[in-house]
Amino acid sequence: MVRLIRQSKEPSPARDDRTWALLPSALWDLDFTGPLAWIEAQGCEDADAFKRLVRNDPGALSECLNRLRINRVSAGAVSLVGAASEEECIRRSSELLTAESKADFLRVLMAAFRCEHDVHLETAIVTCAREPRDVRVHWRFVPNDEGRFERAIVSVVDMSAERDLQERLLLAERMSAIGTLTASIIHEIKNPLTFVWNHLRSLRESNEPLGETATDLVREAFEGAERIRVISNEITSLSHGGTGAEVEVVHVQQVLDSALRMAQPEIQHRASVVREYEQGSLYVRGSRTRISQVFLNLIVNAAQAIDPGDRAQNTITVRVRSTGESVCIEVQDTGPGIPPQLLRRIFDPFVTTKPAGRGTGLGLSICRRIVHSLEGTIELQSHPGQGTVARVVLPKATRAQRPLTVPPPSMSAIRRAAAGKLKVLVVDDEPVIARLIQKALVDHDVTTANDGREAVALMQENAYDVILCDLIMPEMTGMDVYRAALQRANPLHDRIVFMTGGAFTQRARDFLQSVPNLRIEKPFELSHLERTIYEAANLVEPK
Repeated sequence: MVRLIRQSKEPSPARDDRTWALLPSALWDLDFTGPLAWIEAQGCEDADAFKRLVRNDPGALSECLNRLRINRVSAGAVSLVGAASEEECIRRSSELLTAESKADFLRVLMAAFRCEHDVHLETAIVTCAREPRDVRVHWRFVPNDEGRFERAIVSVVDMSAERDLQERLLLAERMSAIGTLTASIIHEIKNPLTFVWNHLRSLRESNEPLGETATDLVREAFEGAERIRVISNEITSLSHGGTGAEVEVVHVQQVLDSALRMAQPEIQHRASVVREYEQGSLYVRGSRTRISQVFLNLIVNAAQAIDPGDRAQNTITVRVRSTGESVCIEVQDTGPGIPPQLLRRIFDPFVTTKPAGRGTGLGLSICRRIVHSLEGTIELQSHPGQGTVARVVLPKATRAQRPLTVPPPSMSAIRRAAAGKLKVLVVDDEPVIARLIQKALVDHDVTTANDGREAVALMQENAYDVILCDLIMPEMTGMDVYRAALQRANPLHDRIVFMTGGAFTQRARDFLQSVPNLRIEKPFELSHLERTIYEAANLVEPK
């Protein structure tokens, strides 16, 4: 006698066909009488005997499945498997099982042998259209009046959306990691770019004859280095958008041009760009970083909506116009458009028109949050086959007017006012940059240190008017040098000017926001360096 029983008896659930026809949950009411009778006929009296039967007879499991009978299914079950009716769902239920779900049925039968009331498992099925579904299944055995498990209620939950959400979250996490890595790579690029760019600039402006060919090569190399400098600075600016992003008056056309340059790798093989900017400068108030993030996302979305390879036939149009007290920015593409059913949910998190692996579906949701935080609006208008228009409206801001003052004095006037030489310590783990600064500040007493420990040792022995210190260095960072300078009997921390290729760690960003020190963004212009050290030494007023 097969011991598929429970110790306690429970009444069978009421059989209300009308309720089952309306239930949104996917439920199957199964009759186990057939499988039990077959198992008993094989002489299986316990779980071990049944396991031996299954090992010796590969068809035993299929025989048990074939003898199951379905009493009824819910409306939710019909919808889950894509059947046309309850009758079709019952008739085709055995076709919905995969090799994985058939194997999992063995676990269900073993649980019945152990008199377990509930069985939970995750498995896979297919729909009537043969589409795969990851599902979570709950078997609940219902004993009859004699305590035998002859009936089971099976609940099936589609996990596809949950799995899709998990995959998108993992992708978002990977993209965040890639963003951090990109910021660190940009930091490493900026160190050699500082001296390459300045050396090329010196050669270009030199009075020494180079020859026509060499002059052209230097000019082209400098232009290339200048492009790298602009792009790397824009990437650094975009990567610095934290929760405490600074609010400022932002020039809209400049930010759009920056976003277009950054999106150029996505645009160049897909579409030409048309700028329709209103005459005159328009400004909005907010974080430049966050506003850049919105525009860059909209432009990249427009580009990725167009298949590459047909650039001559497609355009991305960027419009800027004033509308009373607001500024309206539009990004229009000639892509395939967005289906109406998707357009209604386009700003919801994890909703995307892009193929799997190309996007997280978070971009527009984040854009909407940023725009709303700036008291603006964002909307998308689209029709299949007619492209898409993304429209952002932000409150207009008035450009801050600087008071009229005497023009800044020349460097010769500054030197006279400052009475000549300054004692400067340059701390940078790139020796070429340290030597470059030393040459640029030839009229001053400049000492160089190649790491933070050497700098701290020099500070113990000497007094410096200014310390030019790299922020990110191995072992001992510029932040550590700052703390060491603060702890001196005569603190020097307020004389430190931080040189940074991008504070790509949260610790570095938090530190820079917490200290009032001057900073120079690499690659910097040597012509600005001398004025900066005079400002740090409090010998001239800040510009």
